[in-house]
Amino acid sequence: MCGIIGYAGLSPALPYLLKGLEQLEYRGYDSAGVAVMDGGGARVVKSVGSTSRLKEKVSGQTFTGGLGIGHTRWATHGGVSEENAHPQSAGPLYIVHNGIVENERVLREELQSRGAVFFSETDTETIVHLVHRAMEEGKSFPESVRSVLPLLEGAYSFLMAHADPAEPLVAVHRGAPLLLGSCSHGVFVASDMTAFPGEVHSMIPLEVDDMVLIRCDGRFEILSLDDRRERKPEPIRRNPYAVHGKGEFSHYMFKEICEQPAMLDRILASRIRREEERLSVCFSPDAEKVLSGVRRIRIVGCGTSYHAGLFGKYRIESLAGIPVEVDIASEFRYRDPVLDPASDLLVALTQSGETADTLAALRMARDAGVPTLALVNAEGSTAAREADATILLDAGPEFGVAATKTFLSQIALLTLIGLYLASDDRLREREGKSREEILSDFLKIPALLDKALSLSAGVIDIARSLGEVSTVLFMGRGGDFPLALEGALKLKEISYIHAEGYAGGELKHGPLALVEKGTPVISLLSPDEKLILKMVSNMKETLSRGAFLISIGSERHQEEFSSVSSMSLALPDCPPLFFPLVSAVPLQLMAYHTACFRGLDVDRPRNLAKSVTVE
Repeated sequence: MCGIIGYAGLSPALPYLLKGLEQLEYRGYDSAGVAVMDGGGARVVKSVGSTSRLKEKVSGQTFTGGLGIGHTRWATHGGVSEENAHPQSAGPLYIVHNGIVENERVLREELQSRGAVFFSETDTETIVHLVHRAMEEGKSFPESVRSVLPLLEGAYSFLMAHADPAEPLVAVHRGAPLLLGSCSHGVFVASDMTAFPGEVHSMIPLEVDDMVLIRCDGRFEILSLDDRRERKPEPIRRNPYAVHGKGEFSHYMFKEICEQPAMLDRILASRIRREEERLSVCFSPDAEKVLSGVRRIRIVGCGTSYHAGLFGKYRIESLAGIPVEVDIASEFRYRDPVLDPASDLLVALTQSGETADTLAALRMARDAGVPTLALVNAEGSTAAREADATILLDAGPEFGVAATKTFLSQIALLTLIGLYLASDDRLREREGKSREEILSDFLKIPALLDKALSLSAGVIDIARSLGEVSTVLFMGRGGDFPLALEGALKLKEISYIHAEGYAGGELKHGPLALVEKGTPVISLLSPDEKLILKMVSNMKETLSRGAFLISIGSERHQEEFSSVSSMSLALPDCPPLFFPLVSAVPLQLMAYHTACFRGLDVDRPRNLAKSVTVE
């Protein structure tokens, strides 16, 4: 989950390292550090906190070296301190590391028994001590790195530099993502393409067991544990809609929420095709191939992606009549699921394309012969490369740790998959409309997202009422139930208020015991005639126990829900099929403004990181 970057070239390394770390900060921001190999040896600077503090520490200093490594940390082994910040070192060697060495304790004890002195609690320091010991036994620097890899258990990647800039920068991929990029003045290696400067136009995604030797003259050699490997660079496709920086917005999260109408409009324009005056859903040939003939879909994801998967189950089963099972990826891989290559399709939801548990589930399905489809936001990511087919979320860069526009993209694309798989007869039976009419309605939703954003005053009032509470309950039925889970998660992630989401009918089966006078209960009400009265009944059950009832629903039913609510927000009306896309916006804004009222760092919530590359 940490971010690592290295550079070897003809230009000073430090500016590229600092800029790259800023772009990688979503992967962790407990501490940051750099090591630059100058002619007189290595210069190391580390700081606790965000990369801005690191920049303050190096300000005014001159670093001329053209070989360096950098790291932004999400703590796993050891607390947040400068001692535990990377780079770690032993002798003339410096390392930055992402991932976990699972047998670190045994290795540390063995090294200490032979005289090694440790200065941190990190598993990372174990690696560099092992390499240093191998060099003291007479091996070259690259040979020493290679010799210790069989000793290390776990999934990880690291960059290691020698204080002598004549030695190569060594990059190792053993399960955590690494990309190689080159340009006219040098070679970059990083956890994510976003860390590369604009002059890097091609990249090589490294594979497990790759080891790369990178020299300052632009030469590099990709090795495996056994032989040399040849790879062809891939062009980097930078999102033309990506605007880096927060611009006029106070936080990335707020910016990304506001980008959703344009994002959805772009997704629909690329996925809904007009042929002979008829509208249809289109995907890539590979995606359409794995979707054809599918009889059961297994969706896996973590966190927000899991909630999107639950929403996809509601939509695909209702629209297409195809059974869908949804699993938390970490549970799927350990519960011995029954997989059928003849009928199943595994759909992996992961915005980064690097989520460790989701990748493990995808590989489990692939090993069982089950076709796989990845919905990812990062082109060239591990999931995108390993799945049989990929549908890009096309959300653009998302730097706020709390997922917003990637969630909206996921539920929009899962709805499109349901519409793609559905027969015309079933659509008319279930929705009372033709495919043409449904897709025409879908194309109008981005404009409704704009209207939802314009209701910020009402959302701010709700957020202000939540600023001092200790717990919040969310409830919804149908497609609103996964949205209730996601709304609760958003509030937990960035405001640190305890929140839970429930199906409306489940409250009386236990959670109602949590409701007392003043407990905020947020009710989501899609304009579904089958469910609206039942939801109002659930609302009254909480109200009779003293709940502070907040309702978010369609203006079509405003009179029904506002009359029993302490506070309410009426959203623009649309078909029930698409209403959760509209109501997701005020839930995200509500969490955002609540966190702001509490004076919290919205983009960097404590203990979290955006790309979870460890179990």
